[in-house]
Amino acid sequence: MTTLAHISKSFRETFPVRASEWALAAILFNWSVVLFLQPDLFAKVGAFSSLAKLMPQVTFAGMCFLVGFGRLVSLAINGAWRRSPHLRAFGAFLGTGVWFMISIGIFRSGSGATGLGVYPILMLLDSYNVIRAAGEAGLSDHQNRRVADNGHPS
Repeated sequence: MTTLAHISKSFRETFPVRASEWALAAILFNWSVVLFLQPDLFAKVGAFSSLAKLMPQVTFAGMCFLVGFGRLVSLAINGAWRRSPHLRAFGAFLGTGVWFMISIGIFRSGSGATGLGVYPILMLLDSYNVIRAAGEAGLSDHQNRRVADNGHPS
C-alpha cells in the first residue's frame, strides 16, 4: 500500500472519533490568524479588553498559533504514522486553558458578549477531549507494557 493510500485510509478511520479535536485545533489556529491580521482587535473590541490585561495580543496570537498548529500536526501524525494519544491529551489540555482564558476574559469585560455562549462550551468540549485522549494513552501504555513483558499483545 502506498504511503498516500495509508494516510488516506488512516485519516478516514480516525477522523470521525477525533472530529471535535480537529475542529477545536483549527479554530485555535484560525483565531491566531485573525489576531495576527488585526493587531488592534483587543483594543477595539470591548469583549476582549480583559484579554489585553492578561497578555499582549501578539503574544496571545502566538500562543493560539502554537497550540492550534501543534494540535493539527499531532492529529495528522496520530492518523497517519503512529498513535499519539499522549500528544493529543496534552494539546487538548492546552486548548482547554486557552478557551478558559478567553471565557474569563470575556466574562470580566462585562460586555455581555455572545462569546459567553460559545467559548465555555469549547472549553468543556476540549476538557472532554483531554479525558478521552488520556484514557486512550493509558490503554496504549498498558498494552505496550504487556507487549514488553510477554513479547506479544494479549
